[in-house]
Amino acid sequence: MRIAVCVKQVPVSEQVKMDPVTHSLIRNNIEMGMNAADCNALTEAIRLKKQTGCSIDVFTMGGYEARSVLFTALAMGADEGYLVTDRQFAGGDTLGTAKVLAEALKHTEKYDLILCGCFSSDGATGQVGPMIAQLMEAASVTEVKKIPKVEEACLEVCKTWQGKLVHLELKLPAVITISLGCNTPILPTLRNQMKAKKRTLHEITNDALHMDSDAVGLSGAKSLVTETLWIEKTGKHSHMLTGTAEEIADQILDLVEEAKH
Repeated sequence: MRIAVCVKQVPVSEQVKMDPVTHSLIRNNIEMGMNAADCNALTEAIRLKKQTGCSIDVFTMGGYEARSVLFTALAMGADEGYLVTDRQFAGGDTLGTAKVLAEALKHTEKYDLILCGCFSSDGATGQVGPMIAQLMEAASVTEVKKIPKVEEACLEVCKTWQGKLVHLELKLPAVITISLGCNTPILPTLRNQMKAKKRTLHEITNDALHMDSDAVGLSGAKSLVTETLWIEKTGKHSHMLTGTAEEIADQILDLVEEAKH
């Protein structure tokens, strides 16, 4: 079995700013890392690798700096890393991203299973995985919590639907997105990180994919961000209660009565 995992480099710092002209994130001089849901997807893939002995290729689309998430993936347990990069791909929307990744996947190998995170923390659209499935004419399930069983031609997945845990069986090849927080992500050791940085990454450009420049990147975008707004924080505040158990109980009762009014 061959498994591919699509990951994305996203800001991991809360100190991010938006470009007022392009309405895109300013990524310079901020800490970047692997998208959280993608970590869950890769962790699930590595669990399947231990179970079946399959191989795992990891793909990311971006500039030279995006290599860091591929090194992280190799340190976690992936077998090969592929950087999909070309200036023609820059500025694309979710459909453009899905088109490029789908072509890169088809160009590289005939994969049985492709895993993605359910959404990215910087965009949160949840569209790229299902779009890849549609473009590759593969079966698709979103927000999967676990893959209990994998066979040669099919697999079983679990997801929550209308408050209930549902088991689904689908034929391979398939593209599924993994729910955020569905497992405990693998934390690569320092030794594995150092070993990973010595590995050679594969690079895929448009010279290999031969995609129409008008269909990808900014020129091929079907959606356009016209305005971005900052949402003011209105979260709940905490208050530390002190005193004896009886005094704290009285304070809690006062707070409850206050909330009623």
